[in-house]
Amino acid sequence: MFPGLDLFARGALAGIAAGQPFIATEVGNGTQTNYEVFYNFPVNDNLRITPLVQVVVDPGNQQDNDTIVTGTLRLVFDF
Repeated sequence: MFPGLDLFARGALAGIAAGQPFIATEVGNGTQTNYEVFYNFPVNDNLRITPLVQVVVDPGNQQDNDTIVTGTLRLVFDF
């Protein structure tokens, strides 16, 4: 796979990301910011499990909107 990316287990990797969509003051009074954290863990040669958490601050560029937190469990089967 990717040599050197073994985090806590052979073939496992993790990532952290942050981003902002285009900012237009006509749309709202806030700055939407998206964060994501994931850990990709190989169970065997054919199955990988990736839990991830996403956080959206000021969704829709509106300061009055509550922060959104989502969790996902992704399973990838490789044939």
